[in-house]
Amino acid sequence: MHPNTRSSLPTNSGTIASFEGGRGLAALFVALFHFGHDANALSVIRNGYLFVDLFFVISGFVICSAYSTRLETAGDLRSFLIRRFGRLFPLLVFSTVLYVLAKNLLVWAKQEAVSRGLGGHLERTDFAGYLVPELGEIVSTLTLTHGMGIFDRLILNPVSWSISTEFYAYVLFAAVCLAFRGGIRLAVYVLLSVAGLAATIWAALHVHDCLQAGKCFDITYDFGFARCVGSFFLGALTYHFSRQVRLNANALQFAGLVGLVALFFVAEAWPMLVFASPLLFALLVFSVSQDTGFAATVLKSKPFQILGQRSYSVYMMHPILMIFVEPFARRVHGTVLIAVVALAYVAILLLVSGWTYKFIEDPLRKWFNRIAGNRRQPQVAMQS
Repeated sequence: MHPNTRSSLPTNSGTIASFEGGRGLAALFVALFHFGHDANALSVIRNGYLFVDLFFVISGFVICSAYSTRLETAGDLRSFLIRRFGRLFPLLVFSTVLYVLAKNLLVWAKQEAVSRGLGGHLERTDFAGYLVPELGEIVSTLTLTHGMGIFDRLILNPVSWSISTEFYAYVLFAAVCLAFRGGIRLAVYVLLSVAGLAATIWAALHVHDCLQAGKCFDITYDFGFARCVGSFFLGALTYHFSRQVRLNANALQFAGLVGLVALFFVAEAWPMLVFASPLLFALLVFSVSQDTGFAATVLKSKPFQILGQRSYSVYMMHPILMIFVEPFARRVHGTVLIAVVALAYVAILLLVSGWTYKFIEDPLRKWFNRIAGNRRQPQVAMQS
């Protein structure tokens, strides 16, 4: 879902290959975070929820690089929103419907097991009933508003809150581009980023009491839009900064990675330090923005590029797979067995995400792009 322009990017393909690999890695860490179990012994997985902000920062960077000089008329706005909607909506709806079906299939299977006298093989027999979406949940999902603070919980596909907030971050970005120019626009970016991050921190401390509950940046259904806006416009500012400043890629990548690893290790002891994670992600995004340096070399490798291509599907499809994996994983004990289950989970997830990319994401994105018209547009990179 992240477009890029040939003129501002270093590769012949029109995308920053390092970003593609970075999105793939981030999606994988989020998927492993939700896998949990003994995999959470690794601090990077235990704090994997933070990688959602890497998606937002990258998105802000590439959307700004592609569209900041191309949103000038109502026609530009129409084309932009149709393309962004078409990139997000098809897989959102597909994965949500599949999530509801999978949840209900598992309930049916458990009820059948109990009715046939096999309940003793279940961990518990007082399981939840069928998942029947309410009208408000259906309408809000179809309008991509379900992550905008209108519910007091995550609904349906639980990770889709970020897709909702990112779409409306696009709308806000387009409005800013149409309304402001030059230095005033940059000042608005700063204001929105600071306000978004400040609101997220306030919600984490005072609404979610994260110093006691932990996971201080895990803000989703209520103040998720503020979290998205803060990191998205930080990414936009990072793009503008990258155009003005020469970088020492290796040194910045080393510093960013050391800072991020250190943050993961101390996050439980000093939970407020996770509020710095968007800044560290912005530093890393800046450091690979020219596709040079040791980290960029790794991210540009074929495995990471494949993972990046499928990153949106990995992100949206893993909750569905977890419906079936989690009951089994809870019965497995020991590091080796958990590692085997986790590897099988990742392998199946990559296979499924390859199918959904090929048959859902790519063809329907192209269909929406045709609706948007044939005006010259930046090449579209992959969804986070």
